[in-house]
Amino acid sequence: MTHMKIQAVIAKIMAYPNPMGFPGPAKPEVLMVGIPTLEKGVFRDFTPMLRKRFEICGRWQYATHGTWLSIGDMEGLLSDTNDSLINSLKTQIEALKDGWPDHACSLFRPERLSVFSCSDLGNDSIFLLWLDLEDEPELWVYDSNGESRYKNLDEYLSAYLADDLSASTKSWRA
Repeated sequence: MTHMKIQAVIAKIMAYPNPMGFPGPAKPEVLMVGIPTLEKGVFRDFTPMLRKRFEICGRWQYATHGTWLSIGDMEGLLSDTNDSLINSLKTQIEALKDGWPDHACSLFRPERLSVFSCSDLGNDSIFLLWLDLEDEPELWVYDSNGESRYKNLDEYLSAYLADDLSASTKSWRA
């Protein structure tokens, strides 16, 4: 199910006019240790949905909510790199941590968060929130509509394919 939705999202985005010649998804990397968190050296196990995502593609620039990061990209966020995109995303993430008090980066410890997607052109991003006793991480999505939370990747993909923005109207705050 998740596999088909990811393929449908790729098809939907690749069907848009592309005068700048943006690349499609890169080939997937060999999956090794797990999914890096924002705490250097801390990885989370691949969940069924996220395993499908990383088996389908690696880095995907100009996907939904910025660039979908590869596992190597996620690791690059915490190390020195010559990759200009990753260095730009590092700057964006630091700005989110410091300038947005209700952002996931400000609310949760780094070992509970992974960056799924981030834009080098604006504040669009998706963070994975790893909760105890849950099979899949939540997706915390930030864009021009504000913030949205999704129970898992499948729920996010369904909303994207249906152009459903209703999650941005539901606040988790009191």
